[in-house]
Amino acid sequence: MKKRYLSFLAVGVVLFLMLSCDKKEVAGEKEEESKTEELEQKSRAEFNNKQMPGVANVFISDFPKVGDKQQLYTKADYLTGHLAYYISPISGDDIGTDHRIVFSANKGDQCVVELDEKEQLIRLYTEREGKRLPILLQVKQHALKEFELRLYRIDWDKKVEELVGSVYLRNGETVGAYQSAARAASTQQKAAAKDTLGFYGIKRPSGQTSKAAATGDFLVYISQVLGPIVDTSNKGMGTLSSNLEQTSVLADAFGFLWYDLGTLTTVLGDAGAVFPAFRTDPLSTSDPLKRFQWYDGQGALAVNLKDLQLSAIMKSSVLTYDETALNIPIKLVVQVEDKNKKPLIGNPVFVDFRVELEQDGKNNILSQQTLSTDKANGMVEMLLNAQQIAVKPKAGSVLTIFYRLSAHEGTVFDKQQVIIADQQPAHITLVSGNGQEVDWEEKMKAPLVVKVTNKAGQVLKNVRVKWKVQSVSWGIIVGTLSDTQELTDANGTAKTYYTVGKQQEKPETVLVQAIGTDGQPLPQVSATFTYKQKRRNFTLVQLKFEVDRTDMSKTSVIREWKSGDQVTIMENEMIPFNIKENGVLLRLPDGSPAHFIHSTKGIVQTSKYANRTFQSKDIVLNNWGVTFSDPLTGRMDSVVINLTVSNQLYRTFVGKTVRVEGGGNPIHGNTGEMLTFAYRSDGKVEIKSKTYPTHNVITTFATHHMDTYAPIYGCSDKNGVMPYTMKRVVGVITSPAGPPMVYGMSATFLLFTDGTVRPNTLGIGFDACTFNEYWKSVKLE
Repeated sequence: MKKRYLSFLAVGVVLFLMLSCDKKEVAGEKEEESKTEELEQKSRAEFNNKQMPGVANVFISDFPKVGDKQQLYTKADYLTGHLAYYISPISGDDIGTDHRIVFSANKGDQCVVELDEKEQLIRLYTEREGKRLPILLQVKQHALKEFELRLYRIDWDKKVEELVGSVYLRNGETVGAYQSAARAASTQQKAAAKDTLGFYGIKRPSGQTSKAAATGDFLVYISQVLGPIVDTSNKGMGTLSSNLEQTSVLADAFGFLWYDLGTLTTVLGDAGAVFPAFRTDPLSTSDPLKRFQWYDGQGALAVNLKDLQLSAIMKSSVLTYDETALNIPIKLVVQVEDKNKKPLIGNPVFVDFRVELEQDGKNNILSQQTLSTDKANGMVEMLLNAQQIAVKPKAGSVLTIFYRLSAHEGTVFDKQQVIIADQQPAHITLVSGNGQEVDWEEKMKAPLVVKVTNKAGQVLKNVRVKWKVQSVSWGIIVGTLSDTQELTDANGTAKTYYTVGKQQEKPETVLVQAIGTDGQPLPQVSATFTYKQKRRNFTLVQLKFEVDRTDMSKTSVIREWKSGDQVTIMENEMIPFNIKENGVLLRLPDGSPAHFIHSTKGIVQTSKYANRTFQSKDIVLNNWGVTFSDPLTGRMDSVVINLTVSNQLYRTFVGKTVRVEGGGNPIHGNTGEMLTFAYRSDGKVEIKSKTYPTHNVITTFATHHMDTYAPIYGCSDKNGVMPYTMKRVVGVITSPAGPPMVYGMSATFLLFTDGTVRPNTLGIGFDACTFNEYWKSVKLE
């Protein structure tokens, strides 16, 4: 350590050091020199005592230098050992704050006690057989009767320190391990404040100006400061000892140190008896204090904490305070990792933990401790027994765990929030029973089960729940509940059984709500069960007419649709079909096959495209149900398919014109006539007549149903037989207002799959043969 000097004694010291004793000198000269030395010593003692009253005899370490601090020693020999007391005053009127004692517990051994009043710190280490033991004890006082003991493993040659244990004492009792308790926020104020530059609650001797402050007074003061440490029964030392491997070198060294501390009280008492007999002299070259090397306490850390980081392991942590389960401790697991995020193993590292509770406008520190990581995986686990928390957390408060690498000055704490659980229901979740497939008037096989939890996700017991079947049709409820559980059990669950009622428009739902202490349902704390209508194995068999639909014996199956099939049909198409269940046709009570008819017009009108006949794209209906009535049960069922309505009508007509040209003679009145029907995308048709231009009209048009095939009649032969052919019809175009009344003209047209159109004259007695006598052509432009 730096040497300090007493500048105002420089001249005296120089004169003293120039004195020498020559063994060859005559006895007279020796006697004269002895008298001279005695006078000088006396003079120097008087001078020293005048400069440092009450400090008794003073040893001066070496030549002073201007501006350096004084460096003074007092020394007493006792029994087989010695005790030296060292102070370092800053100036002539200051007795100093740095006190160091070297004493012998056994002959040839030394124990060192260093006191730093400014930092409220005591450091202790010991020597055996001329070698310092690899252990260092540091005691920090934070308040009256509150101490922190830190135990270090130390390599004196390399000056490397490694913290191996820590304990915090309050009123002589251990309250946890925390290596940096003094840095904790919001520490409680203590009733007894420390004296200036002194330790908490211990009266410090008077300053330099009082002649009553002798060395003996300071030894008494130091004895009081060390009192809680030298007491061999204190629980702090016992706790540190229990954490060491008892057969290790470290444990042996700790035992020696503890023994030396136990002798300190006796040593101080003996020293007090002999201090008045101090000799006053400069330190000789052979004096142990002259050669003594103090420890500066500036060793390097065994692990470079700057290259390490802490990672919380959430899957292993329990960050919930639950007032209903205080036997479950709060737990945070963290892992020390290097800069490559690999766990630090083999070398334990200490981690500071602090648990704070912000509640009712106050900040409460619930726990402070420092824990060592596991050598095997670099992990450390902080536990807080929830039953022993002095201030019980309440809902709405903030409970936080702070953590950081210990002894890393200036490092900011990381933190993890702890959820404060309560008995207020916050969530209802569906555990099982939802989405079951069941038929009408059938009891569900599995019960409907829910779980009630608070906002922390903890299950709640004895919460009242209300079950209710929700109607889907005019308030009529057909389903029933049975064996209903209205209070949650220890697992936070409740259940009921549901029986489906008679068929309705769609399945009912079952609502479950949490009930508050006032007996009313809690808003938004509810859940809803749904179920699927059981589907039977139906297929739809479409029929094709070869001649006409009046003769059903001439029909044959052309395609079969199953649930999930992608089906394409034409708009304005009549679809006759049968239903198969498990491959067998459904039959009426008389045994005949059940026959059904659907129109694509009806399909469109029941979809979102209702009243929008003409679409620019095909109509796609996903998961569309072809509904029908079961001929035996009377229940409505369906085959669910993906349906595409191919809108050929729109693509064929809208935006185009149908032109009809007259072809008869003047007698029939249509020679030179030409009618045009312009179909617009707004659903209207514009009709013009060449012969009667004033009769032009804009009217609406619509499609209507038509059987799949229509007969096209020709002229009769000589036997009067009228031939015909069957052509597939896509749709029928109808103008409700009709075109201008022209002989032989119809108000409707048939649209065939080949893109041709033909006036529909059959209903008024005009066949194709007769019609062609009057009209030359019908063209789509």
